[in-house]
Amino acid sequence: MVKKILKNNVTLLVQQMKGCKSASIGFYFTVGSRLEKEGEYGISHFTEHMLFKGTSTLTTHQIACTFDRMGAYVNAFTEREDVCLYSTLPASKKNLKTALSMMCAMASDCTFPQNEFEREKNVVLSEISAVLDDDEESAIDCLAASLWHDGDLGRTITGSAEDVLAITREQMAVWYAKYFVHGELTVAAAGCIDEDILISELEKLPMHQKPLNYPYECRFEKNNVWHPGVNLVKADFNRVQVFMMFPCKMPLDEKKYYTLSVFNSLAGDTMSSRLFESLREQSGLCYTVYSFFTIYEDEAFWGAYASCEKDKAVQVLQKLLQEIEKLKSSPILLQEINDSIEHLCGEETLASQDSEYIMKRLERNHLMGFTNWESDAIIKKVASVTHEEIHSLVDELFDYSKRNVLVYGAALNSRQKKEILCLTKETQSK
Repeated sequence: MVKKILKNNVTLLVQQMKGCKSASIGFYFTVGSRLEKEGEYGISHFTEHMLFKGTSTLTTHQIACTFDRMGAYVNAFTEREDVCLYSTLPASKKNLKTALSMMCAMASDCTFPQNEFEREKNVVLSEISAVLDDDEESAIDCLAASLWHDGDLGRTITGSAEDVLAITREQMAVWYAKYFVHGELTVAAAGCIDEDILISELEKLPMHQKPLNYPYECRFEKNNVWHPGVNLVKADFNRVQVFMMFPCKMPLDEKKYYTLSVFNSLAGDTMSSRLFESLREQSGLCYTVYSFFTIYEDEAFWGAYASCEKDKAVQVLQKLLQEIEKLKSSPILLQEINDSIEHLCGEETLASQDSEYIMKRLERNHLMGFTNWESDAIIKKVASVTHEEIHSLVDELFDYSKRNVLVYGAALNSRQKKEILCLTKETQSK
């Protein structure tokens, strides 16, 4: 893996993949909803949309046609801490140079035509409406608010419809210049990559902000306070979303990351995991159940999630509580751990052929201060996770005094609410 700081302060991460016939390139801008203040909410996401809406020399249609002609895939996404513009394309020097030239223009020369700005504002409003109509997406936003309340991680990425309607073209141009054209930029590339072409095109970009030293220097205000407790939130949906969350101790080093990955796999991330077997296969309580973990610059958490019918909400929560208590109080079998390790090693073998996956991992590891190992080394690190490390993680993770429970969706009756509060109070006292 190659890491370079170019003369214009752009950080370049490159991983060559032998035999790969594709190339994936990601422009990661250090901006997201965490940086937004009142009057700016939703502007990072809206600006991401506008990256595709024309430069001083290219129309929206020309941008689309250029990528389509190559058979390439181009997209972008906004998170709480980053905006990413990325493309995966058939590998050739011509395609690589064309894609880079186009992406550099989108990253430094957008003009925000007024007609495109107004049209895309409606698209963003439609996206916000779609999220509000999606019970799981709405629940995720509600979860963030319940975990961090007034912290910058507790806000939605898109902002509200009112926030977006208030954003002006002039305001966006200033935001774009500060955070996209001249802000901190990391470019990650994986696959069949011509490094000389990559550097030649990227050094045509304007001067950018000097990169920070991750994870020792922080980009964001540390204003997020984890809020434990039980939150019963009514929403206009027919189903109920149940979350049970625990904060992870920070900072999260490489060893802890791989240990958490192995634990998460056996807990709820596979069809043979404890949560899936218990809630779906054995009890038939729900269709969707899984566990996951999320890592930000200064915060991380592990959680269990299930979606169910309203009349099953108490049973689902009870089962989740029981399974968490078993993980906490009973030894996890060595066979479970070995099966989880084997599963993750198999996933890594398959992912090692996916240039987009590798490109995104380059950036993730860079931000976490991890070494960007190649797949063989990662497999060895996953395989080195021990039984003792899993149990140490579980003891540290499952602190009931820090647990956050969210039940979101269809209105519960008074009996259900009382039972949920009793269940959580009982386990809290253990």
